Amino acid sequence: MNSFEKAYQLSENSISSTVSEKDLDQIIAWPLEELPVLFAAADRVRRRFFGNTVNPCTLMNVKSGACSEDCAFCSQSAHHATGVRITPLASAEEIRRQAKIAARIGLPFCVVSSGRRLSHDDVRKITDAIAPCTCEKHAEWHASLGILDDEDFRVLRQAGVVCYNHNLETSRSFFPKIVTTHAYDDRISTVKKAKAAGMKVCCGGIFGLGESWEQRKEMCLELMALDVDTVPINFLNAIPGTRVKPPVETPLEFLKIVALFRLALPSKTIKVCGGREANLGDLQSCMFHAGANGYVTGGYLTTHGAGLESDDAMIKRLGLERNTRNKNVII
Repeated sequence: MNSFEKAYQLSENSISSTVSEKDLDQIIAWPLEELPVLFAAADRVRRRFFGNTVNPCTLMNVKSGACSEDCAFCSQSAHHATGVRITPLASAEEIRRQAKIAARIGLPFCVVSSGRRLSHDDVRKITDAIAPCTCEKHAEWHASLGILDDEDFRVLRQAGVVCYNHNLETSRSFFPKIVTTHAYDDRISTVKKAKAAGMKVCCGGIFGLGESWEQRKEMCLELMALDVDTVPINFLNAIPGTRVKPPVETPLEFLKIVALFRLALPSKTIKVCGGREANLGDLQSCMFHAGANGYVTGGYLTTHGAGLESDDAMIKRLGLERNTRNKNVII
C-alpha cells in the first residue's frame, strides 16, 4: 500500500476502535516528509467524532509554588530555584470571581493547585467556594488538586466538580528520570479513584523531556487502558532553574504526537495545552489538522498564553467553533 492507502486504513481502524499496537508502530515510523498524509487521516477521525467543534477550557492557579515534589520540568517545585511566585490558597471570593468570568464566556473552569495534594481542609475550602457558583448558567467545574483520597473525591463530586485532571506526565519506564518523590502507581491510583467517584478524567502528560517514541507509545497504551475522557498534551517549555533542557523536537514532530494520540483514542478529547505557542509557532493552528479538538486558553500555570481573543480568532479562521457542552458530534 502507498502512504495514502495506509493513512486511510489507519483512519478506518481508528473510527472502528480497532487500532492495534502494530498501527501505533506504523504511525511512529511515519516519515516526516509524508506527515501531511498522516494528518489528513487524524483530521478525518477528529471530524468524524467532533465535527467542526473544539472544546477549550480555562484554569486558575489557586495555590502556587513551594511544591514538595521534584518533577524535573516544574517551575513550582521547591527543588528548583526558578523565582516563581509563592502564593497561599486563593480566597473563596477570588475563585468565584474568576469562575463567573469563565461561565460568562462559556468555558469550563479548572482550579489547579501546586503540591503533592491539597489538605482535607483546603479541599473543603475549594468546595465551599464552588457551591454558590454551581447554579451559574454555563458553569462547569474541573479540578486538579493532586493525589487525593476517596473521601476528597466524594466531597468534590458532591460539590459539582465534573472532571478531575491528574496527568501521568510520561510513560512508566521514563517516569523515574522525571519524578522521584512519588510513584507512577500513585498517579494511576488517583485516576481510578476519580473515575470511581463518578467524575470524568483529564489525564495526559508532557512531551519533549527526552522520552523516546517507544515510551510515548507506552504512555498512549496506558491511557487507552485507563479509558480516560480527555488527554491534555503539553510540550515542554523549559524554565530556567528546572532540571530539563529545551526540547529538540521540531513543530512537525510535536504535531505527529498529536496525530498518534488522536488515532489511538478516536472518541476522546485531545487537548493541546502548555507550550503550544512556544513550540508550534506559526504551525500552531495545524494542531487541529493533526487531530486536536481542545486546548487551554487564557494562560497556563506560570506562563502566559496567546489569550482568549487570539485563540478565538484562530479557530474562527479555521471554520471551527467552541463547544463547551463537550458533546460528541457524529457526522
